[in-house]
Amino acid sequence: MSQQPPNGLLTAADVMSVSEVAELLHVPRSTISDWARRGILPSVKIGRRRLYVRQHIEAVLLQADAR
Repeated sequence: MSQQPPNGLLTAADVMSVSEVAELLHVPRSTISDWARRGILPSVKIGRRRLYVRQHIEAVLLQADAR
């Protein structure tokens, strides 16, 4: 799992687009957007874009795997 830098700031490598998350999870982009709107996947909306923090997506995957 990736770690945040010690200063707590995110880099471009820590932030994912909807396309990158869809590719990672092997689901359509529309599904990722739907899950984000419903709060299933954590995201941050900036303007019209929705961004995903890699560490948060990995945490959701690990929680689902533990069930």
